[in-house]
Amino acid sequence: MSISRRSFLTGSALALAGLVESPLAAIAASASPDITHGPRTAGNIALTFHAAGELAIAHSILDILDSTRTPISVFAVGTFLKSEPAIAKRIMSAGHDLGNHTMTHTQMKTISAAKVDSEILGCANELKKLTGTHGRWFRPSGTQYSTALIRKTASKYGYKHCISYEVDSKDYQDPGKAAVISNVLGNAKNGSIVSMHFGHKNTVEALPVLLKQLESKGLTPVTLTQLLGPIG
Repeated sequence: MSISRRSFLTGSALALAGLVESPLAAIAASASPDITHGPRTAGNIALTFHAAGELAIAHSILDILDSTRTPISVFAVGTFLKSEPAIAKRIMSAGHDLGNHTMTHTQMKTISAAKVDSEILGCANELKKLTGTHGRWFRPSGTQYSTALIRKTASKYGYKHCISYEVDSKDYQDPGKAAVISNVLGNAKNGSIVSMHFGHKNTVEALPVLLKQLESKGLTPVTLTQLLGPIG
């Protein structure tokens, strides 16, 4: 995140004294139980990618990110990690965030409490096995927003907040390169969390141009850890 440690601590102290409102506290206590964006005070955004699908496409996206030194956050499906375990090391080694997107990418709002539990725990265990940690971030599958049950279960396994998004690239619909770029650029602003996907060729085609145009717009991709800091 673009604020210094000293500035953050000073702002936090003032907020506790009731003199100013901390932007991070405001996000954590927002009307939506899910986090949809970060602070609006700087031109940082988080590009978040759902990790599943064809491995070659995932590597093509990571190649682009490597060449442009662009940090992202990846929400991995547990079955994808199980079948392609080496991808976890590549993601982490590049400095990207790696989080939990359930074990099988089911419709989380429609399943039983026991199944919600197994979906979150299954992916958490896969992450722990491959990386030594269950990851800091969780995003439910099959829905933009969580439910009280999903949040309670995620918290049980160490995920303090469910991460949603406010900008949808709609790349999963395979709408074409131009549409993916337009969907992001037309809606992204300071603090935006953007939803994208590994398994779609339009994403690979759009990404180099999108990154350049985000830069021209004054928006800098950072990880969720950098964007959200201590509230995660």
